[in-house]
Amino acid sequence: MPRVGALLSLSREHHTALVLARTALRVADAGEADAMRNATLEIEAHWHAVMSSHFEREEQLIRLAGGALDTRSAQRIMAEHAQLRMLAGGPCDLEPADRLRRFANLIRTHVRYEERILFPQLQTFADAGGGDERER
Repeated sequence: MPRVGALLSLSREHHTALVLARTALRVADAGEADAMRNATLEIEAHWHAVMSSHFEREEQLIRLAGGALDTRSAQRIMAEHAQLRMLAGGPCDLEPADRLRRFANLIRTHVRYEERILFPQLQTFADAGGGDERER
């Protein structure tokens, strides 16, 4: 299903997150300290530049859609956002390789779930007149 409005830009941003995940896994597997530090800094910078507002926009859409969404889907997205905030947003108590792997694995499954399950629900809501943002 083609994406429109807010979902189009959100879907495009998912690609960058998947690229970060691939890099994070590769670096974590290599185990080189400087590379892991650089990958972590890149993820944190991407968090501040893109992901934090991305999550806010998704959460706003979830709130607007309310009962038009499957409750489990909405709850899952919110819980995963909380985990990803911890993993990407700044200092974390996890070992660097573990943090990178957790981030990578979670963001990959999270993006796939949103694209396959959540976004079709949100698209149906938007198509029914529930969303008013259109990309021009």
